[in-house]
Amino acid sequence: MIPLMLVCVMLTGLFSSCQRKPLYLAQRGTLDINVSVYDIQLELLWGVSWKTDWQYLWDESLYGYIGYTEPSGVRANVYTINEDYHRSKYTTRNFSTNGGRVSLTTNNTYDMMFHNNDTEYILYATDDSTYYYATTRSNTRSSYTRSHSTITNHNQPDQLFGTYIRDLYVSDDPDEYTVEEDEDGYLVYVYNVDAELTPYTMIYLFQVMILNNYDEVGQRITGAEGITASGMAGGVDLFNRLNDSTRIVAITQDDIKPIQDNRELTLPDGQKVVGDIFAARMLSWGLPGINPLDHINNKENIQLYDSIYSGIGLQLRNGTIYPVQQNISEQILEHPSGGVITLVIDAAAIPDSIIGGKPQPGGGFDASVDGWDNEINTDIII
Repeated sequence: MIPLMLVCVMLTGLFSSCQRKPLYLAQRGTLDINVSVYDIQLELLWGVSWKTDWQYLWDESLYGYIGYTEPSGVRANVYTINEDYHRSKYTTRNFSTNGGRVSLTTNNTYDMMFHNNDTEYILYATDDSTYYYATTRSNTRSSYTRSHSTITNHNQPDQLFGTYIRDLYVSDDPDEYTVEEDEDGYLVYVYNVDAELTPYTMIYLFQVMILNNYDEVGQRITGAEGITASGMAGGVDLFNRLNDSTRIVAITQDDIKPIQDNRELTLPDGQKVVGDIFAARMLSWGLPGINPLDHINNKENIQLYDSIYSGIGLQLRNGTIYPVQQNISEQILEHPSGGVITLVIDAAAIPDSIIGGKPQPGGGFDASVDGWDNEINTDIII
């Protein structure tokens, strides 16, 4: 029987327990890759109280899964490493989540970058040796915030997660391997390496609570055109896992879920009220200049490059869009790896002359809100 040498790299990390499939590396130059992605434990990323804090009734049959979903494919970039730690790309392959194979040579040191390849909006840039950037394009959506007039609006990133394996030396010394026998009766030498498969994009759940939303005519605020988070990172370096600190952007989500009216709500200060609520799910890179996963249990010493604002394009009953914005810096700092962001709007603070007396049929509105003459700046209730 001919012996084979295999390196088994287990993908583990922030995932629920279930069977994991390994990555294999054979002496005769093949790396057999089997990848499975599991449901990430959201409590580890968002905090154990997120289900209590989240008060919008999210119907996954209508709105989709609220957390991360399984990707359809994986990209592998394998780099040879020389004595000066210079990366030279050895091979690049795309695989399904069922796995695939690449060729390698023993007695070499490798770095391996794995990430899902089923992204639509993410742009990648690399020189193979110093950086591997992921970012998104700018767009012309309304941002609903004026506090960052020089910040451009960018597309949300897709969900992106992966693992970067450093300094994997592929030896041909059988003493460094565990001997097993495969299904064909061949001897197989296996070396196990543990790695973490972790998200590069953070999910934020925005819930907007509306108080005093009814008068003698009816509902004053009927929904929203979009929600913006400005002052966020514009991308990430996949090699060092640090978010970009030089490109600060705004991200707008225009997929706003319908208002749920006359709900019993708990405000951030603990007060019980009856009000309306709508919500949106937003993907971002997170705060600039950090690895958000490093701050899940250590929220101190995060440098805030600028205040983080959320802008909301409220839709009024007369069909117009009315922008409001709130400073959400404290909430984002409390949730650097994603989670629930709560905004509270007092509908009674919007002048009756802007609200209008009766709803207009047809529902058309001007999304540009020229001049922002009627903008409201409010302090968020913490």
